[in-house]
Amino acid sequence: MNKNKTRDQIEDKYKWDLSVLYASDDCWEKDYRKVEKGLPPLLEFKGALADSGKLGQFMQLYINHSIVRENLYVYAHVRFFEDTRNAVYEEMKGRVELLVSKISAETVFIKKELSSLSLDDIDTMIHENSQLAGYRFFLKSYARYKPHILSEETETVLAELEIALKKPDDVFSAFNDNNISFEEFEHKEEKIHLSHAKYAQLLEFPDRVLRQKVFDYYYRPFRQNIDVLANTYAANVLANIKLAKVRNYASILEMSLFPDYVPNKVFSNLVEVAKENIAVISEFNALKQEELGIETLHFYDNYVPLVKDVDKKYSYEEARTLVRTALEPLGTEYLRKYDATVSARVIDVFESPGKRSGAFSWGSYASRGLIFLNYTEKFSDVSTFAHEFGHCLHRDYSIENQPYIYYQNPIFLAEIASTFNEALLFDHMSKIAETREEKKFYLYHNMKRIEATFYRQTMFANFEKDIHEMAESGKVLTSKSITGIYRKNLEAYLGNGMVIDEQLNYEWARIPHFYNAFYVYKYATSLSAAIALSERVTSGEKGAVEDYLAFLGAGSHKEPLEILKDAGVDLTGKEAYEVTVNKLRKLLKEYKSL
Repeated sequence: MNKNKTRDQIEDKYKWDLSVLYASDDCWEKDYRKVEKGLPPLLEFKGALADSGKLGQFMQLYINHSIVRENLYVYAHVRFFEDTRNAVYEEMKGRVELLVSKISAETVFIKKELSSLSLDDIDTMIHENSQLAGYRFFLKSYARYKPHILSEETETVLAELEIALKKPDDVFSAFNDNNISFEEFEHKEEKIHLSHAKYAQLLEFPDRVLRQKVFDYYYRPFRQNIDVLANTYAANVLANIKLAKVRNYASILEMSLFPDYVPNKVFSNLVEVAKENIAVISEFNALKQEELGIETLHFYDNYVPLVKDVDKKYSYEEARTLVRTALEPLGTEYLRKYDATVSARVIDVFESPGKRSGAFSWGSYASRGLIFLNYTEKFSDVSTFAHEFGHCLHRDYSIENQPYIYYQNPIFLAEIASTFNEALLFDHMSKIAETREEKKFYLYHNMKRIEATFYRQTMFANFEKDIHEMAESGKVLTSKSITGIYRKNLEAYLGNGMVIDEQLNYEWARIPHFYNAFYVYKYATSLSAAIALSERVTSGEKGAVEDYLAFLGAGSHKEPLEILKDAGVDLTGKEAYEVTVNKLRKLLKEYKSL
């Protein structure tokens, strides 16, 4: 394990080799100049994209330019993330961000001209120029925006207002990340200084009096600033509603679902299934109360592990072996890609001074998927590795099977492969557990994953829907009305047996995702799809593995829901969500049997 080593002290085998992107910074500079010089030729096509011959020429030029631009962007950012104190890469990152912003501003004509094409126009152009046939879905995806694209003057104004419209999020982030002030308090003669991270850690402590104090003191600054936070969030909601109206959408929900081709019934089915199956959460609450030996269950009890943490450390090599074994149901083709990725030095493993926190997977079409970790040998790190590996191979399968314009996975599908890997890992760990307590540990954390991702994120989404509908109906959003709506959602989703303390009424005020309207529901749909897909694979259903691997390579070449249907999951109905609920019931039953 890395013991606070500097990056130079870490063995090369634990650091990614970014020559898959660029052999040197000088090579990056050459491509930077190439992209700068490549902008004017693109601009020469302004006003000509309705011509089939010109469009064919433009598309090839645009794609080649975009591939290089993406590679530039990724390299500068991942270099900076290696050590955020490095001024060279900070400047490089800033330069490419400005370049990309300039290109976006000067090529707005692309969206305007392509969205003005009708479906008949597209078919005619493809008939005139057969090389456009491969762009059919790409072009139609623009054409469907035609009712929502405004005059050039209005589009320019909206583009200029974009920074201002995002200010509520900036205000919230400034408060939540930098300016929030938690009161110091004392517990057992020890002074406690809270932070967001420490709050989450302390809620897992066995000392219930401490948890109660932590819960109370954590929400004090939110309660004290609730009017400011309510006005900030209300400004965001009202901007969303006005923008949806200006762009001719029936609601902000419709506007948010539109890019992913998602009909409202997908959202409503998710909410209905969660609400119809709150009984399983009530059963889980009863289990927590019994295992913790407490008379009443409060939210500050909700994160205390029912089973003592498994006292195991997993070296990075052990994690790789564990995850590989867990993924064996996917067959030799997937495992071959797994092995190739592990040996290709595209994974940055250990933390080091200056390295960005967290984990992610990224990459470019010109290279391949990369994995960024801060590995510390906990089981959660093993799970994170499996998660990010899912993202990585999802990208690599797409690169291998799709042209550039279709290789990027839409957000609606992006979390499925990562969550799928976690599902297989948890099932595997439960099977190989050496003791009863260890098995209960993995079962419990698997249940918590479903509770937090399916039920909690759906509750958040339901709250967003209620708030936006309230504002769309002309009612005023105040701290009292917003808090009242949130309280109703808490009562609907937390299940019987959970005491909802007053502090929790203000939880909405600390959720950053609410400033990106109707994003959180995708966590719940992704988990449901992943569980449904993994259940097909692990049950040995005929064709399940082949369907899943085809899903990984599908990119965005057709509508997301159609891609999922091809893989055997239909999110337009309720069945996939019910599979998730039944998975939780099954885990509960197994846990109680031990």
